Parts: sequence; C-alpha cells; structure tokens
Amino acid sequence: MTNNTLEKTTIGFGLSVAVVSILNALLLIVKETTPTLKKSMAAALGHHWTTHGVIVIGLFLVLGFVLAGAVKPESWSAGKLGNAILGSVIFGVVAVGLFYLLH
Repeated sequence: MTNNTLEKTTIGFGLSVAVVSILNALLLIVKETTPTLKKSMAAALGHHWTTHGVIVIGLFLVLGFVLAGAVKPESWSAGKLGNAILGSVIFGVVAVGLFYLLH
C-alpha cells in the first residue's frame, strides 16, 4: 500500500508558491504605477528589480516555513495543491499581461 499523503513541507512551500505568485504580480503592478515606490526600491539595493526579487524570495521562504508548520496534511491532496498553484500562476500571468497591454 502506498502513502498518498503529502508532507507538511511540500504543502507549506506549495502554498507559498501560490501566494507569492499573486503577490509578485501585485507588487509589479503597484511598483510600476507608483514612481516613489519604484525609486525607493531602486535606492534600497541598487535596482528596483533586485529589491523586487529579494522581497519575493524572502516572502516565499518565510511563508513556506510558516505554512509548513500550520497546515494539516490530511486536508491537502496533490491535485488540490497543484490546482492552487496553477490557479495562482495563471492569475499572475493574466494580471501582468493585462497590465502591460493596457499600460
């Protein structure tokens, strides 16, 4: 018999990917429409994209560990987690794509 239960770390970091995918798109849109924020981010680490990357990676790691400790593995299947990740990535791609098409 095989064990189909996902590990807490897999679920936590999978959910972190889903959340950070959406936040990445929102940060990009807010940064590009707020010149002061973009300038501040550029001043922080030399370029606004560097700061953007550090924020996204840092948030991914923090959320991954926090969520890994908080999730109940029995409530998450691989399909459910995969759908959450896929949905958030599609949302991010559409949001950024529409932003640049309309901006």
